[in-house]
Amino acid sequence: MTSETRLSTPATTVPSSNLIEPIEPVTTVASQLDELAEEAGSLRSTSRFMAESTSELHQKVLFQSWQHRISERGKLAPKVLLEEIADLGFAWRDVACMIGVSVPAVQKWRRAGGVSGENRRRLASLLALCDEITERYHIQEVASWFEMPLTASAPITPIDMYVDGQPRLVLEHASGHSDEEAILTAYDPDWRERYRSDFEVYLESDGAMSIRSKKA
Repeated sequence: MTSETRLSTPATTVPSSNLIEPIEPVTTVASQLDELAEEAGSLRSTSRFMAESTSELHQKVLFQSWQHRISERGKLAPKVLLEEIADLGFAWRDVACMIGVSVPAVQKWRRAGGVSGENRRRLASLLALCDEITERYHIQEVASWFEMPLTASAPITPIDMYVDGQPRLVLEHASGHSDEEAILTAYDPDWRERYRSDFEVYLESDGAMSIRSKKA
């Protein structure tokens, strides 16, 4: 009877060091928040840069469009420019103020002409700005819009901004892309303190409007 000899295959010895899985760096909640904060900050900076660049481009395009309209309006005779401005509803005192002359000077132009080239361009500029505002932003009765304060907190109007050489802010206000307080701050950084009031308007229990001191 043949006896079978069984040969046992020796077990392969695995180094103990290979039995231990490498330890991954532990990501803590704090480090995750730091990374998120950095990413959010980067996105915020990028968004702010894009918003500022887009706003600057938009204002530049509006200004160039206005300049093109000025060239077209400048082809009209000064008396025609004055008639069209009057048809929009502007008071002559406001026209004179925005052009930078006296009311008698405007009245003289209407009667006898004699408008200088510089003043002819000023008339064309005002009318072209009204064209831009009414046609692009559909603002009706543009003359009264020019007289309307930007907010109830300050008496500053588009006429004031135009007179002070800020037609870009007038266009920005008409576009509606910036809030009124931001436009006022660009026009006058101290407007809040300048027009601060110690009184406020409130509604009485009987429905009537009254004024009282804010310190009351």
